[in-house]
Order: sequence, then structure tokens, then C-alpha cells
Amino acid sequence: MKLLIFDSADKLPQDWDLLTKDNPYLRRSFLSFIEKTEKDYRPSYHLFYDGERPDSCFVSFPNRRFDIAMFTKATFKRKITLIYLPMSVTRPGIAFGSLRGEVTEYIKRIKGYTLALNLNDGNAPGFATGYTCPKCILTVRWSNFDEYVRSLRSDYRNKLKKVFARSEELTIRFIDNRTEFDDKLYAMYLNVLERSETKIETLSRAYFEGGFFRIFVAELKGQPVGFVQLMENGSELIFEFVGIDYKYNAQYQVYHRMLYEIIRYGIENGFKSIDFGQTADDTKLKLGCRYTYLYAWLHHSNRLVNYLLGKFAPRLVYKPVGVNFRVFREESK
Repeated sequence: MKLLIFDSADKLPQDWDLLTKDNPYLRRSFLSFIEKTEKDYRPSYHLFYDGERPDSCFVSFPNRRFDIAMFTKATFKRKITLIYLPMSVTRPGIAFGSLRGEVTEYIKRIKGYTLALNLNDGNAPGFATGYTCPKCILTVRWSNFDEYVRSLRSDYRNKLKKVFARSEELTIRFIDNRTEFDDKLYAMYLNVLERSETKIETLSRAYFEGGFFRIFVAELKGQPVGFVQLMENGSELIFEFVGIDYKYNAQYQVYHRMLYEIIRYGIENGFKSIDFGQTADDTKLKLGCRYTYLYAWLHHSNRLVNYLLGKFAPRLVYKPVGVNFRVFREESK
């Protein structure tokens, strides 16, 4: 096994992109974009070779005050090395090949606390493992938005109609990220972040101006009251971030209207699935989403501390919503 470590995405060889598959956030171009927009982000890039063949890779960076107990009422902030993509997206910051065992052993040798987030499985001997926030996925099987509406059970269809009735004064339009995403829209993102129960990082305004995304804005009488940021990834549509002016949200159902508009856009543009992200599970499951479970791997280089982490891990994990919502008509049979 050969390991190369880089301190800049611009220095990564083309071999890196051979490993990223359908993870757009792990590609060199996107990693370089993040470095330029998030000034406090200081990553290290690890590229593993099996002989001369690129096999595995991961991104790591330090966080001096990460709350390991963020899914509980307790607070346990520690200096930690995160193997993670710094946008709270549903993709891992690691890509495994045949050297998975060797790479995990290398990670165990990192000093202090190390946490890998959003892994697709919990199979990691020697790590404390458990659920992190699952992602909510809507499988698209309708040819138009009206078909989606008709497929809903009456309770959910009536809710949708009420949302559209209360939001009928809103207009939805796509904007030019670079010229139209302004401080007012960015403040709406900060509004949502402030209300979030799990805050890992705050993204800069420059992130939302990036050319990787599409942003639509909900406007009331020509003034923005909310926005949604999307990424198109092949046949998959990814819901990234949202901004809301809460003065108008309850009266005009801004948030819920924008969620339905994501579904409309996904259907009308031929996407096979919509990744609605990891937060507000209850609301998104009621749209018809289903969970895809994700895992966290936690390790400490001190054997005693690592043993204790294994004992306490079940108390630290995310608790998914336990209700099986029957959203579609065929599910009521």
C-alpha cells in the first residue's frame, strides 16, 4: 500500500476522481471550490494506492470544539479530526476500495478523537459505531406533478391542497446564483441554521454563489421570503440548503410550498430520485420519502478512552422517527 497526502485539492492527481463514483462532493473540482469559499477550512487529502492503482481516499480536517453528544441533551465538546464533507451533506468524506481494512487501521492511528460521518454501513471493528442522521429519499415514479398528487392518500392530498391555497400569492423563480444571491437571502439561510438543533458549521455566502447549484426563490409581491438550493447529480436531484423569512412562513406556508416545488422540479426534469437531506425527517417522510440509514464511526487513539466510547455510543446515536407514515394510496391496502 502506498499513501500520498495533499494539503490542497488543486494538487490532487486525476487518480482521485477515479474513486469518487457518484459522490459529487468528493470530486477535485468541488473540493477546490470549498477551499476557496470556506476560509477556515484546512483539509488534508489522503490517497491510497494498491500497488500503482488508486484504491481509496478520504478528506479529514480538525474541529476544535465538536460536540460528540449533539444528538442528546448533553454537551461533550472535544478537539476532533473529522472525516467528513463540511457542508452537512448526505455523502461520506471517504471512498473505500479493496484496501478498506488497511485504511481503517490507518485511521485508528490518528491521534486523539476521530469521527467519520455519513458512512453507508456500521461495519467498523474497533470503532464505536451507530446511526447518524439518515437521509430522506423520494423515489420518483410519476410522469408529472398531478400524478404525484393523485397518488397521495386523502389526508396527505388535502394537506398539499391547503399548502397551495395558503401560498397562492407566492411566485417561484430560479435566480442567477452569482448575481442575485444577496445578503437578504443569505440571512434567511442563517435564520434556518439558528433554529437547527444540530449545527456543525456555518457556510459562507460565497458557497451559495457557486456554479454547481440551482437556486429557486419564493417571492411575495416581488420580495423574497424563502429559497432552496439544489444540486443536479446525474439522475439524482439533491436538496442542499434552505432559507426562510419566518415572518411569512406560517401564514404563507413558505417552507412546505418549496418542498412541493422541489418534487415538481424533480418530476418534470426526469430525475429518478430526490435526496431531501438529513433534517426535518418527520416533514419529509410525510412527503413520501423513505430513510436510507447512515452511520458514524468514532475512535480514540487511547485504548481506554476508545473502550469507554464503545460503551457510551448507544446513548449518543441519532434516534430515527419510529412512525411508518403511509403516504401513498397503494400503501393503505
